[in-house]
Amino acid sequence: MEFPTRRPSTGAPLEHLSAHARLTLTPDRAEVVAPVLDSIVGLIDQLDAIDIGETPVATAFDARWE
Repeated sequence: MEFPTRRPSTGAPLEHLSAHARLTLTPDRAEVVAPVLDSIVGLIDQLDAIDIGETPVATAFDARWE
């Protein structure tokens, strides 16, 4: 599956994410947070390269009360 390339987490995207997390970031703090966030997202994006195929479900749900 092909995924779009992510944009760097600076400016409006970082402001949106910090507002979603209810965090107030000063401009100085945002300069520090943005590269760290981009590196974390980069690590997560590496998972896209793993072909998991048809991975079966690891557990089954049994709704019976006993």
